[in-house]
Amino acid sequence: MQVLKHPSVERVDHVDLDEFVIEVCREHFPWGSAWEDPRVTLHVADGAEFVRGAAGGSYDVVVQDSSDPFTWDSDGNRVDLPSNVLYSRPHMEEILRVLSPGGALNLQAETFQIPSDLEGIVEWRAQAMDLGYADARYGSLIISSYPTGQIGFLLCTKSLGGGESPPSLSDIEERYTDMVRRGQRTAYYQPKLQFSSFDLPLWVEEAMYGTSIISQIEGEGDEL
Repeated sequence: MQVLKHPSVERVDHVDLDEFVIEVCREHFPWGSAWEDPRVTLHVADGAEFVRGAAGGSYDVVVQDSSDPFTWDSDGNRVDLPSNVLYSRPHMEEILRVLSPGGALNLQAETFQIPSDLEGIVEWRAQAMDLGYADARYGSLIISSYPTGQIGFLLCTKSLGGGESPPSLSDIEERYTDMVRRGQRTAYYQPKLQFSSFDLPLWVEEAMYGTSIISQIEGEGDEL
């Protein structure tokens, strides 16, 4: 529904494995009419299979909001769940293939508050960079219904801007103001989150990226 608030969006392919989930959403959620938008095509299908069958370079954006890829049993052993395939190297490679130049993948990426989840985030980011994504950054969200109250996403871009400057805060505020004036306001998102979501606690930044402001300061000290 949030994607459809942008008039620049021309086409949305929504892929879901469980048709019953769609029907429940239609009946009980205020945004249940989203599938009536003429720009939307619903595909009740396996997501990984759908991506494999898509043409190369055919999508500007892929949003993968899947269930958790793994859990732990009572003995402390990791148990892979069905959605684990959506985090696998072959699937991430297929997504890279179907993205247009400059396209982006937004991937559900767990919470950094749980050590095993943080390990997964680091692994998925390293995998994305190894496959050839130009950048992969973790953004944090506050969701009270999720364990620890925090979850995040991994924003992976296929290529960096080709010399084009990213939008400024004033550009984003202008676009958001237009949305609000069209009656398309949001409940969570606001323009400043476009940047601040990627500001992480120091220990998380060091775990994910291997560097931080501390290493920069220490490096400056070495030069002195």
